[in-house]
Amino acid sequence: MPLIIVTGHPSSGKSTIVDRLAERFKEKGKEYQIIRDESYGGFDRKNYEFANKEKDLRSWIRSEVQQSLTKNKVIICDGLNYIKGYRYELFLAAKMSKTTYCVIQCSPSADTCHWLNEQKPESSRYSKELIDQLLMRYERPDTKFRWEKPLFEVKIGKAEKALPSEIDDDMMVDLEYPAPRFANIFDEEIVEWICNGTELTENQSTQTVPLAPTNFLHELDRSTQDVVTVILNAQRTAVRGQNLTIPGATDGANTIKFLKLRTLPELNRLRHQFVNISKKDPTTDKEKIITGFVDFLNCNLR
Repeated sequence: MPLIIVTGHPSSGKSTIVDRLAERFKEKGKEYQIIRDESYGGFDRKNYEFANKEKDLRSWIRSEVQQSLTKNKVIICDGLNYIKGYRYELFLAAKMSKTTYCVIQCSPSADTCHWLNEQKPESSRYSKELIDQLLMRYERPDTKFRWEKPLFEVKIGKAEKALPSEIDDDMMVDLEYPAPRFANIFDEEIVEWICNGTELTENQSTQTVPLAPTNFLHELDRSTQDVVTVILNAQRTAVRGQNLTIPGATDGANTIKFLKLRTLPELNRLRHQFVNISKKDPTTDKEKIITGFVDFLNCNLR
């Protein structure tokens, strides 16, 4: 169920890189599925000129990724994926599936994007104006964010051959990087990470909140309001230091020490805090609600 997100400029060789990577997974005997924007019904490059059509496309891709992650195969999401927040949403889907994950960024120059665009069939090309617009919109991956790593940057150029192995492409020299068919795609490193890397783990942001019973909020609101009413009435005749007994709570955990007069706004503020906390662990058991609220008040009334 691993997820690979591919991102890059328009006409940056993403699909060629994905096809090469898929071949390597096939050689390793790993099942894979490629999810591409071209698979979306009625897809056209011009969709990126209209916010509503682009939004529908992203929703479709996200839905396909989420559904496919339930299967035992490598999912490769091949698209522009140029919005940082959108990549984060896909990352959360991987977290919920507790699987390995990485990002591949294709990095050509603007001139190379236009050159690669001209190599495509005319029906598959972006307009020059649209490429320039998408280049301006692009939000580059940044490894300071946890959802952008591990990041494998594939440098793309026009050269119809691979870089000589003895040349370090990080050297401060002006290199013409290889075209997508010859670029270094870090296939061995990616396959190793996806197959044997550290799996993502769920945290509070991705854990599924249990479904609450239909009358949960009503019972919670009524029970906590009853406790507040008991306290307001009891403290009128109470002596400082006296224990106020709260009906309905578990014996032994049904008293609140009276230290000073409490106002309705103060008690309601604490009641709202308790209600918000209780939504994470819903129950309609009135005794549990009241006992929990009494304990909460004893910890917070000072």
